[in-house]
Amino acid sequence: MIISFMERPPAGMPAEAAPAALDFLLDAAKDRDTKVLRGAIARLKRVFEADDPPPAEDVDRNEFFASTTINGRVILKGDVDAETGEMLLSALSPLSKPRPDTDAEPDRRTPAQRRADALTEVLRRYHDSACGPDEGGERPHLHVHINAHDLVEKPEPDRGAYQEMFAATDVGWTPWMGPLSVDTVRRLACDCTLSPILLDENGTPIDLGRTTKVISRKLRRALVARDHGCAFPGCGRPPSWCDGHHVKHWADGGPTDLDNLVLLCRFHHRMIHHSGWDVFIGEDRHPWFIPPVKRDRFREPLPANNRGSPIMA
Repeated sequence: MIISFMERPPAGMPAEAAPAALDFLLDAAKDRDTKVLRGAIARLKRVFEADDPPPAEDVDRNEFFASTTINGRVILKGDVDAETGEMLLSALSPLSKPRPDTDAEPDRRTPAQRRADALTEVLRRYHDSACGPDEGGERPHLHVHINAHDLVEKPEPDRGAYQEMFAATDVGWTPWMGPLSVDTVRRLACDCTLSPILLDENGTPIDLGRTTKVISRKLRRALVARDHGCAFPGCGRPPSWCDGHHVKHWADGGPTDLDNLVLLCRFHHRMIHHSGWDVFIGEDRHPWFIPPVKRDRFREPLPANNRGSPIMA
């Protein structure tokens, strides 16, 4: 940074000022925080009234790449100005703090994993706020398409029926990223806006049903009143960060009512769907959580975050 400044000094800096400027920058560089050195360079540029913005503020250099990989993931790479970077880091910071798996288990995610989860939350809140511009006549959001019967849990097929099963079974599909596993679609469908579309034998839509929210606002208010936030033991994230999870999925005939729902933050919602944890509604009509065998070989139920001890009905 110092070499770059000295090789291309501001046009208004006289040659006789160069030694003093170099000493000033070297002194700033003794502090190992590069922000101090950047501040010193910015101060010199102000003194000598440089017209060009410093690299940290040059928006013409901003780049952001989002490349889809062959395995269905997206690689992100970017180079942005200080203002954009400050907005990004300030948005990610409160959402990327460590949070325990349970009261006794620390957060096992790396800082990079926590920032990735925080980015997901920022995007989710942006979409939920409906503040973005229309595209194709709709507010931007996550759209997933799947055949209704593929959401239902199916028994293990006979060996001879596999070929028929392969031909009949579909996966979830998103407009930008393509296929999603049924497990992920089931998680997204726990608390979603449902738009049923009736197709003919050729896959042509013949009827569009009424779009409805799976969990109504009235029911969600009752769910918040009971769970107060994420019910997972040791979490307690606020309700605005949470989804309503169906203990028995509605696609499997589970009712959408208070005794079949639990409020979970997105991190613990994924955990319930993908990591061996189970949840049930106890006799006290509150959620109880059963850890996987690798955490507790006896699988002793744990009370919800806001329930220190069971209260029998």
